[in-house]
Amino acid sequence: MTRNKKADSTGFEATKNNKTKVSPKIKITETSPPKTEKETFSEKKTGMKSASGIPAKALETAKASSPIGAGKEMSLGKRETAARPTTTATAPEISSQATATKPAAPAQRETPASAKKTDGTSASMAADRKSPRSAIDAMSLISPQEADKSGAKGRARGSAAQKPIHRSAAEVIARTTSRDHPKGAAPKSRAAKKTGKPSQPELPASARSPAKPAAKTEAKAKSRLTPKAPIPPEPKGPIAGVELQAPTVPLVEEKAIAAILDAEHPDPFSFFGMHKEGPRGALITRVFHPEAMGIEILDGAGSVVAKLKKVHDEGLFAEEISGRTQPFPYRLRVTTHSEKIDIDDPYRFPPVLSEKDAQELAKGQCFTAYKLLGAHPAEMEGVSGVTFAVWAPNASHVSIVGDFNNWDGRRHGMRQRHDCGVWEIFLPGVKAGSLYKYEVKHTPGAVPEIKSDPCAFHTELPFGTASIVYGDGAEFRWRDQDWIKNRKTSASPDKPLSFYEVHLGSWRRKPEEDNRWLNYREMAQDLAPYCADMGFTHIALLPISEHIHDDTVGYLPSSLYAPTNRYGTPDDFRYFVDACHKAGIGVVADWVPNYFSEEEHGLAFFDGTALYEQQNAWQGRDPDWNVPLYDLSRSQVVSYLISNALYWFDYFHLDGLRIGGLAKMLYLDYGRSEGEWTPNADGGNENLEALTFIRQLNDLVAKEHPGVMMIAEDSSLRGDLTKSTTEGGLGFAWRWNTSWVYDTLRYLGRHPVYRKYYQFEITNPLAYAFDEQFILPVSHDHISIGQGAMPNKLPGDYWQKFATLRAWYALMYALPNKKLLFMGTEFAQDREWNSNISLDWHLLDNQMHRGIQELIRDLNKLYVGNPALHESDADPKGFEWIDTADDDSSVISFLRYTRDRAKFMVVVTHITPAVRRDYRIGVPQPGRYREVLNTDAEIYGGGNQGSEGGVTAEQHWAHEREYSICLTLPPYATVVLELDQEKPEEKKP
Repeated sequence: MTRNKKADSTGFEATKNNKTKVSPKIKITETSPPKTEKETFSEKKTGMKSASGIPAKALETAKASSPIGAGKEMSLGKRETAARPTTTATAPEISSQATATKPAAPAQRETPASAKKTDGTSASMAADRKSPRSAIDAMSLISPQEADKSGAKGRARGSAAQKPIHRSAAEVIARTTSRDHPKGAAPKSRAAKKTGKPSQPELPASARSPAKPAAKTEAKAKSRLTPKAPIPPEPKGPIAGVELQAPTVPLVEEKAIAAILDAEHPDPFSFFGMHKEGPRGALITRVFHPEAMGIEILDGAGSVVAKLKKVHDEGLFAEEISGRTQPFPYRLRVTTHSEKIDIDDPYRFPPVLSEKDAQELAKGQCFTAYKLLGAHPAEMEGVSGVTFAVWAPNASHVSIVGDFNNWDGRRHGMRQRHDCGVWEIFLPGVKAGSLYKYEVKHTPGAVPEIKSDPCAFHTELPFGTASIVYGDGAEFRWRDQDWIKNRKTSASPDKPLSFYEVHLGSWRRKPEEDNRWLNYREMAQDLAPYCADMGFTHIALLPISEHIHDDTVGYLPSSLYAPTNRYGTPDDFRYFVDACHKAGIGVVADWVPNYFSEEEHGLAFFDGTALYEQQNAWQGRDPDWNVPLYDLSRSQVVSYLISNALYWFDYFHLDGLRIGGLAKMLYLDYGRSEGEWTPNADGGNENLEALTFIRQLNDLVAKEHPGVMMIAEDSSLRGDLTKSTTEGGLGFAWRWNTSWVYDTLRYLGRHPVYRKYYQFEITNPLAYAFDEQFILPVSHDHISIGQGAMPNKLPGDYWQKFATLRAWYALMYALPNKKLLFMGTEFAQDREWNSNISLDWHLLDNQMHRGIQELIRDLNKLYVGNPALHESDADPKGFEWIDTADDDSSVISFLRYTRDRAKFMVVVTHITPAVRRDYRIGVPQPGRYREVLNTDAEIYGGGNQGSEGGVTAEQHWAHEREYSICLTLPPYATVVLELDQEKPEEKKP
């Protein structure tokens, strides 16, 4: 097997055992000298009929195996889709030209358009094609230095990869000839090769010397070929003293070298590593390491057992290991220009996925896919490293590239698991913190796409797009065991829920430090205590998944599994959640399973096909964002999304997820014009796959994580979102009541004089308040750019705006359903929310803004501390109207009861600038009614009008009740009273 190689001037490698060059030459001429009789006879015997001097059988084989097809060639720089101009004269053409007294000049090849490129490789190849050389060496067309440009420079992350260099038709023919006619082929092929040069095309009779008589020629040829002595018969058994040897197995075939250098070998694990090959079971090891000058094989004891030969200048090493019959655990000792290191070969390790895991992934029934796919620090056979796995069933080749292999897609081609469409590899020595991506080829010869990991746990800070190896958080020490234990009961419908909606990037910043964001740990120190002080029960985060563009505030995610790196690492986010739980604050987050970002590094056409997105290009896009929608008819995509939801609960202890824009998921025609959608299989407009997905998601979440809340935001009129799936619902825990917000804001936005004509806008929403388990959301949707700040939505002067706002906030807290306020509304920020800057905390220096903040703090305390205001939020028995008919006064009044109706609260809201004295309302029982909240109190910025702390009920019929009370109603105010049931102290004697 050992050969001493020496490169000649054309780039060929000569050997001591073979005086001829490895690959045939293709001679391009229009005429040729007359053939000798010996050449003519040899040509007939070897079947060399083509004008190029290539055996016809080899030429046919090469054409048939060409990627372009029979009869077509490949350009040197790019694959052609049409046949190129003929480069060699055919036999009839030679015949007609041979009659000339002087041979014609060699024919010039026409340079195809695809080869006219500016890169060095194509330019040099074009020069070779224009060269007047009479013969062109097929293998020397590409120099070793230019044989492959797909190294670190062409594969740098975040940059466009170099297009692979394809071979010419001549090279393909040379390689397929070598493959189809090896040394063990018929004697005819060997005889042709021993001539040392390609045979010349056969000339017609008119161009040849006078022919000798056929009989004489045949006799002479026969006499030359007839042996002088008879050949003895082949022995039928072994000859004593003679050892039979199996044919020698080549270390590397040219075809395999080409596939490796083009980073498109279909099965790298069958080529690299240690394998028994050939009839005699030769133990061959192959390694590709471009930086290596030499590589040695070490056994388990650290002893050198073999030194690999460098079989290609790009860094391909191979050798047969003598004295060993079976593969064994080994390491590689790699010598580079700067060091000598011992490393483990990734191609000696077994598959990453078990057969069971592969089957579950294939069926789309694995809902913990985050434990199998992506990058995971692991130990395999006692060696530390990282496992990588990615779903790309339609790709022809996938490599893992990163800072550990100079972003070279030739280094670590992955193993394809045909049973589930996953590509996998274990890379020993890679550590957490390494940057990586996947190099995906859609088809052989295609320009690779550099993709981020769909299941990456951590990513670069935008605008970087590389994924980062990160652990699963197993080493993080959680301190929220008591919170998790009690979560099931604390989130039940009869418990108070008051959400503080937050965008982490703009809640608070550090202006003295270039206006930077607070990180997760700083948020834990500031935000969690603030929410606890304000009386909120939960923080509702805007989408936390990584996203490229700041202005999307997370609603266009680019990496669904990675908490955004803007504020820190995944462990930093765990620290934030843990700190919130220790402070008694739950954490929910917005989640976007509707659509995804369309950046080149993302999910769009991940393996060259519509893999994650819908096939229907025009209906498969969100009508508002104009981005791809997930294909919920594909079980693997459903598995990917449900796994992601469970991942946030499992790895980050989140207490809930909210899905916004649900209407666009559930209805095919929502937001679309006629002709822009296709009915479902039943002829309706419901998205049946989305309905199935939502029900399956909510059932699994409820089963795996009891007490976790799934929250829906649906602007359609669809009902039963919060009913269980067994009752025909969708299984959500809560639903945003966005209609209430829009209706009441529309009412309050009217001039006080005209409100009496529209009082139904503030009362009608109570007609459906108990159809679902609702949350009343004063969310980011209502104060973002274009919506206006909350005080500016209301009419009147400065004082009237704030008074009306205070009355509305108190009304919201007193009505049934859970509560949500977006950050900044708790102190009435008077500008629209801008995600690029901090909230205007300096406004708290103003008494009016500080008064709103004090009111929200007291409302949360009142709401949480009084069961009558939260126990029956979803039960109509806990609510009664007192009066809704006083339109002229713009006054409404109602009662809130505890679940056992033993206690109640009286609520009165007045939305005019007048002070109404002796305003009588009916009450359920006699006694003294104490004023527990008055939004016109001076501490909130009001005028301090009211009933002097409380009133006593009189036996006076009002509103169909035997007892009633007379109140002084402040302007633009809400008053809350409760029956003082404390027994008067008995006088001591």
